[in-house]
Formats: sequence, structure tokens, C-alpha cells
Amino acid sequence: MIFRRILKEKSFLVYGLGSTGKSVLNFLKISKAKKIFLWDDSAKLRKKFKVKEKEISLKKKIFETDYIVLSPGISLLNCNYGKLLNDNKKKIITDIDLFFLTNKIFKSVVVTGTNGKSTTCSIIQKILSNSGLQAIALGNIGKPILNYSLGKKRNVVVVIEMSSFQLEYSKYIRPKHAILINISKDHLDWHGNMENYFKAKLKIFSQQKIDDFAYIPQNNKIINFFKKNRYNSSVYISKKNQKKLLKINIKNNYLKSNSNIENLTFAYNLTKNFKINDKIFFSTLEK
Repeated sequence: MIFRRILKEKSFLVYGLGSTGKSVLNFLKISKAKKIFLWDDSAKLRKKFKVKEKEISLKKKIFETDYIVLSPGISLLNCNYGKLLNDNKKKIITDIDLFFLTNKIFKSVVVTGTNGKSTTCSIIQKILSNSGLQAIALGNIGKPILNYSLGKKRNVVVVIEMSSFQLEYSKYIRPKHAILINISKDHLDWHGNMENYFKAKLKIFSQQKIDDFAYIPQNNKIINFFKKNRYNSSVYISKKNQKKLLKINIKNNYLKSNSNIENLTFAYNLTKNFKINDKIFFSTLEK
């Protein structure tokens, strides 16, 4: 495990120098990592970040590094050095891995799915905040997650939107509450096929323990996969009676669509585990 106090002993290759890569670079500099290498397939970005290509080969950089922090838009199937990265896949982590490894005491709600992630994250953050909790939404929903430091805060609930790209290479995320809202065909050019995409999404539950919570839709394939892999977390499945309750009580017409009602069942189950009453839940939705 990497902890902030031993980052000084570790070397990193930041592969991908977009907004996520830039946030990782700044984070590692502040943390005084032992050595930081940079790479991007774009010659324009390499020039911008003053990457000295002739000074050291990428293969040598990877050999000398402890971890490769891969930006979420990069697929091993399509990038310039996919084979080289795949040969060193054990070293690959993500910016969200770094967040979990260097902020040890916080409550997390991680949301993934093909459609509706941002809406669901926004609603959850608002409900938690309106209940009196300190809640922030990070990840795909806004600025890169490493741009935010928890510091000494201990009672923050971090709501994180995660894409399949981030989940594919993450190794250390352990959500207290992991929500998979839906899965349909998407990003197959990035993942290669539907099976790879499906498995990437289900990785959201892989590190959870018996005192964690998993929220999944009424989907036989997902439920069977969950059971087969013997994930340890407590499971909550969206149910018809909950959807009916929401349909009756929600007055906000925008949120009464079938897809939003489906997504809101996850938020509703979550609030029960946070001991938030229905009055706060429904009054938040009206806003």
C-alpha cells in the first residue's frame, strides 16, 4: 500500500498529461515523490510539459518506476505503447487509487453505471448535505479528484463518480457504499468487448469488506456475477415497491421519468443506511 508518508520512497510514471495527468503531477510534486517521469502520446503535450524524449526511453522509465498512473482516457488497446503498458499492468494505478491510499479516514460513496452517474451523484450529495452531513462530489463529476485535499477533515462523505475507464485499472479503491446503477453497451472500442466492459464495472465491489454496502439493479447477470465472485459487502437491490413509493411521492416532473426513478432507488436505499428520513429525501428532490 502507498501512504503519503512513504511517497518520497516511490517513483512514478504519469502516462497521459491532460487534466487528470496534470493533477497527478501536482499531487506527486507536493508529496515529494522520489522520482516523477512523464509521458503522453501527443507530441504537443510532451513539448508543453518539457518531456525530454532523447534523454531516457519510455521502456527504461517504466522499468525504473514503481507505479504507472494512467489517465482514464487511455486504452491499452489503442494507445501508442499499449503492449508495453500491458506487460507492466501490475504497476498501473489511477488517480482515484492515490486518493484512497493517501486519505485513510473518510466515508465514500462511489457511483458507476452507463447512464445517469452524474445526476445520481449530484442528488446524493445534495441529500447528504441537506441532512447536515459534510458531503462533496468528486471524480468524473467535476475537477480531478487529486485537486481536492481532505487535510485533517474526518467526517466528510466523498461522493465519487467513476467511469469504467478508471475502474479498469484501479486496484485500491474500497468504497464504503458502492453503487452500480445500470449497464448497457458502451465504450466497446475502449474495452474491446462487452464482457470486459461488464467486468470493469463490477470491479467497484472487488475490495469491499463485510461492513461495506453494495447497491445493484434488478439484473440477473449482475446479481449472478456478484454471487459467483462471493463479494463480501451487504447487498441492496432496487425493488418495485420502492419505485412505486418514489413515483407517488416525487413531485418534481423532471425526476419522474422511469430512468430517474430507477436511479433514485439507489439514492433512497443509501439514505436508509445513513439514517436519513424520508422528509429530507423528498424535500431535497423538490429543490
